[in-house]
Amino acid sequence: MFKQLPFWTAGAAAVIFTAGLKFLHYFKFIKWKPTGWAERYGVFAEGPWAAKWLILLATVYVLSLVLYYLLALTWKWKVSITAAVAGLLIAGLIEWLIVRPGGYGDFRQSISVPFAALTLVATRFINETAAFHKKQQADS
Repeated sequence: MFKQLPFWTAGAAAVIFTAGLKFLHYFKFIKWKPTGWAERYGVFAEGPWAAKWLILLATVYVLSLVLYYLLALTWKWKVSITAAVAGLLIAGLIEWLIVRPGGYGDFRQSISVPFAALTLVATRFINETAAFHKKQQADS
């Protein structure tokens, strides 16, 4: 039973995170396009929008699965602190790579609080389920 749980958790996190990105982009809470990698790298630049979002969903799924296994190693630590630190680091790294600011001052002004909140929620979900599943395995 426990062998399928990481895949279901990563799938749920990927769907919710990708839908959240679409919501943030649609209502202009973020200044960048989540599918902007297509224009930057020339992959599917002229392709349909659904293909870009499906590739983004698959990428988020793989990254969520990797994050699940990494956070499962911290199952004895306090989940709220671990998820907050990991989520803020991930949100900051993603924003830094996408926006590419000139310095720290530009980065502080360009950071999106709704995106950071979405990332924190997704990281907390993954960390909470990873810790719970690890504790269940340790008890049995």
